[in-house]
Amino acid sequence: MTPIFLWLAAALTLITALLHSLFGEQRLIKPLLSSNAEILQTARVRNLVRFSWHATSLLWLVVAYVLASAAQNFAAADPALIGLIGVIHLGVGLFDAVMTKGRHVGWPPLTLIGVFSLFALI
Repeated sequence: MTPIFLWLAAALTLITALLHSLFGEQRLIKPLLSSNAEILQTARVRNLVRFSWHATSLLWLVVAYVLASAAQNFAAADPALIGLIGVIHLGVGLFDAVMTKGRHVGWPPLTLIGVFSLFALI
């Protein structure tokens, strides 16, 4: 495995997690929760929406940690886990690009996280 690609993937995952949480809260969660949609009128649903959004960011922090740990000690890293992270991010990034016709800002970093993770295995 090549540690530089793992460091790049870890850094990009960390940045993606932070921006997802910050900008998602400002541009999606707050406007969504201020809408008059009937389903969003209960506190339970409102809390679940916010929690679910930020839980994704927290999970990306775990992925960043896994990638950074693998970069730091790449001889002991699990290639299957790195490959799984790579394939999932690449697939999600490309699906996002197709689904949003390239208009969602998230598809390039997701795709690159996948590419960097997979390149680390070469």
